[in-house]
Amino acid sequence: MSAVEEERDLIYALRALQVLMGSGVGLEGAIHHIAQGGYGRFTDDCSDMISNMERGRMLEEELQRLIRSAKSDAYRRLLNSMRTNVTSNTDLLASLDQQAEREEEARSDKLKQYVESLQGLPETALSIGFLVPLILGIGAMAPFLMGDLQGVPGVTIPPADTMLNMFRGGMVLSLAVMGMMVWSARNKDPGV
Repeated sequence: MSAVEEERDLIYALRALQVLMGSGVGLEGAIHHIAQGGYGRFTDDCSDMISNMERGRMLEEELQRLIRSAKSDAYRRLLNSMRTNVTSNTDLLASLDQQAEREEEARSDKLKQYVESLQGLPETALSIGFLVPLILGIGAMAPFLMGDLQGVPGVTIPPADTMLNMFRGGMVLSLAVMGMMVWSARNKDPGV
């Protein structure tokens, strides 16, 4: 799985662990709760962890296995904090609070950058979607509007078929450009 998939629901999982452990539930109980669903990749990993522990593996080994397979630094930090709590009995609640704050800041920064990158998109889409058909439509009507100038020396008016084909080609091109703009905006999505 990708780092984006790992981080998508991580803030919610951090806050859920924080609430559960703050109310007196132990780490294993919190893992069982998370495994019930709703936290994306972390739910899947907790479910696998529980099934492997039921087969005799230790919690520390399972956490270490997940740390090795983690792609995102934030997810790896959470798993490492959990493993450290199991081995050294550290204050996991304070660590979860610190990590949740860090993740909220990172998520806010990503969202702000995404919004700033899309700032000119509506104006550009409006310009392309409105002005291009208008200009191309006027160009397609040129043979009909200026047909009387055909005999004037130095003036050549293209046939109506040519102008109609230019209109169609321009419309297809403008639709393709707008599609690429939407595709580009979709690919910039930070996944928050």
